[in-house]
Amino acid sequence: MIKNNSIHPDAQAHLFDGPIPGQSLTNSPDQKYPWEQAPELTSQKETTQKIFLDLLKDDNLETVTTLMSDGIPVMDISQMLLMTAFQKGKMNPDMMVSQLEPTTYMLLAIAEKAGIKPVLNRDDETEAIEDEETDSEDINTSQQIKNIVTPTGKFKDARINKVNPASVGKNIKVELEDLDMSKVKESILQKRKQQSSLLGKQE
Repeated sequence: MIKNNSIHPDAQAHLFDGPIPGQSLTNSPDQKYPWEQAPELTSQKETTQKIFLDLLKDDNLETVTTLMSDGIPVMDISQMLLMTAFQKGKMNPDMMVSQLEPTTYMLLAIAEKAGIKPVLNRDDETEAIEDEETDSEDINTSQQIKNIVTPTGKFKDARINKVNPASVGKNIKVELEDLDMSKVKESILQKRKQQSSLLGKQE
């Protein structure tokens, strides 16, 4: 059982996004859930670009940065984002798995720009990004899935030991390198000051 105090406030809103077990069996066949229909995104490159643009939205960027700065593992954040996209019918399970590496790389790059030393996996202190990237502009799906380890066979337990920068393609990699995180860092710092001030008053 998960204790309430072990769940980060920014992640609590997503805990009950999923269906109740057996819920689909009680629905009319004509009333399909988003994930039971054809996915909106079918191209690997298009899906990576969509995830990247969604991450750049101010609220999303601040949320993921705050989570990483609070020590939430990057893999947990990637899995939460991708599972939510799957449940909304944005992608199928295969796409969800293949997007785990590029999404994780984007989050790690955002953390670096924000001056955060992120945790990649739970109980993991290894370097997160490969020193050498492949020569191909866009790493293919089979290569991405090969870098993912699922000891239990479940998506929520997947791990990536090394993330290849080529998984996002050259264009996104360049945009990440030029990303300006100054406003986000300032906003997070301001929130922390306010929280400290409120805690001081309570004492």
